[in-house]
Amino acid sequence: MAKQDIDSKRLHISVPPPRHSTIQHLDDVYIVITQAYCPNGHNLIDDANESFDGYPGIKLYLESSGGNGGNVVLSPFHGDHSKKGKTDWSDGTPVTISCPECSTALPKLANCRCPGSGDLVKVFLTPQLNDSHVLAVCNIWGCKRSRTIDNWQIISEYLDGQIEG
Repeated sequence: MAKQDIDSKRLHISVPPPRHSTIQHLDDVYIVITQAYCPNGHNLIDDANESFDGYPGIKLYLESSGGNGGNVVLSPFHGDHSKKGKTDWSDGTPVTISCPECSTALPKLANCRCPGSGDLVKVFLTPQLNDSHVLAVCNIWGCKRSRTIDNWQIISEYLDGQIEG
């Protein structure tokens, strides 16, 4: 969505997440994603996932057009671009992002204005699969423009028009 298309009455810029959020704000320093779901409701965060500083990561299945695919675990810490698992794609490679359990592709939220012209796809942050609580992940390997939206508040810094519909 272009900047002028943002629902400014419901979507606000925020530093800490709201108190009732499924995102934890720790010691006024870290924001940690503690729940993440595919469109079919499978939890993408499990204690068996690779961990980052003791917190389990967000497991996704990524596959390039050539069929090169595998599980990738994203850091649950907001702003940390660390990944574990299969990470051998070249920066700029388009990938399909799916649930590792049911293989359902994650739905598109918006276009990403990265050099690869990718799409931001939705990882839902609540079991209710509500669009007001999502982690937006770009489907271009190496893009760092992912965003966290919780309770219609952009937890990430404002994109200044860098998300388009």
